[in-house]
Amino acid sequence: MPFDLLLQNRAAALTPSQRKVIDYVLAHEDEAVFLTVPEIAARARVSAASVVRAAKSLGFEGFPDFQHELRNLFREKLTTSARLKKSEIPDEDGEVLRAILSGDIDNLNETLHRNDPREFRRFVEALDRAGRIVIIGLRSAHSLAVFLAVALEFLQREVLLLRPGIGTFWDRLYRLRKTDALVGIGFPRYTRETVQALEYCRSRGRCTLAITDSPISPLARHADFILTASCRMDSFVESFTAALSLINAVVTSLGLKNRATTLERLNSLEACWRERQVYWEP
Repeated sequence: MPFDLLLQNRAAALTPSQRKVIDYVLAHEDEAVFLTVPEIAARARVSAASVVRAAKSLGFEGFPDFQHELRNLFREKLTTSARLKKSEIPDEDGEVLRAILSGDIDNLNETLHRNDPREFRRFVEALDRAGRIVIIGLRSAHSLAVFLAVALEFLQREVLLLRPGIGTFWDRLYRLRKTDALVGIGFPRYTRETVQALEYCRSRGRCTLAITDSPISPLARHADFILTASCRMDSFVESFTAALSLINAVVTSLGLKNRATTLERLNSLEACWRERQVYWEP
């Protein structure tokens, strides 16, 4: 079973201390594959027993088997992105450009290899079944939510983009129909409202989907379908390059599921845009 899917299926069984172990491993996989149990325990600030129990909670015989699986999982990454050691970026324009773009390339490669195509297909099918797609992404993640909403509207899907702060946030969540699906988008630091929105809608039997950084993130714990994107970056701002590409793949796949209808809808939109002169033409 793919490692991310394994985490997704068994995340509920992890204790807070065991989650700290897995969070540390996922954030430091380049070194975690070589560390001993006491070393991981010290870095994650948990007991050595919690490290061993975390491995067993995921279905492994013990920590060595868990670490062996990690080595297999990250072998390809260790030959590429691991060579870009995390360090302070020199204050030189050329070095900053090279470091940031190289980091984004690493994030894209990791995102490509960590998502199981079967889970990706199930995520897209859940969106396709939805009568209305409701989207929430706050603070910097709101940019991703807007992109997803605009792209889905190109396909002429019924979309509702939630914007807290105007007094109707929970009213709208309460009125979600059984056929609606809620997509929560969030990366560290996760916003409280996004997590609570997914938790609330799932408790009421609504379909919930998450686009986040880890299968054991707070969003993922309340989602029926999960896709993850790597967002690590040596900068004071988050990198959403991989998440944006992942959303692009979701929308493209959704459009291709109904190719004839998609083409018809896009052609009608193009006619409307030309008539209203939406785009500048020389």
